[in-house]
Amino acid sequence: MSHFGRAGPPDIRDTYSLLVLNITFRTSADDLYPLFDRYGKVVDIFIPRDRRTGESRGFAFVRYKYSDEAQKAIERLDGRAVDGRNIVVQPYRFVSVSIVRECI
Repeated sequence: MSHFGRAGPPDIRDTYSLLVLNITFRTSADDLYPLFDRYGKVVDIFIPRDRRTGESRGFAFVRYKYSDEAQKAIERLDGRAVDGRNIVVQPYRFVSVSIVRECI
């Protein structure tokens, strides 16, 4: 579910995505938003959930409008404690399934 409650997947063209690892299963987008928003314009926060149980899978995607803001968030938040865990924040580049198939 997106932090902004959109129906369907967000338009991530022209955004800069971060992968946030090691979040707790109870950490929500509402918990992450104030941490990441202080470094720039957050376009979307998405926490994947297990299809069967509906529980968080323990990681999130945070998308920024500008690359320098995303880089600042990486520098300031990587290794920071959130809900008792040190999160890992790194750049993420989406690769579509069709591109992967072309490479096989």
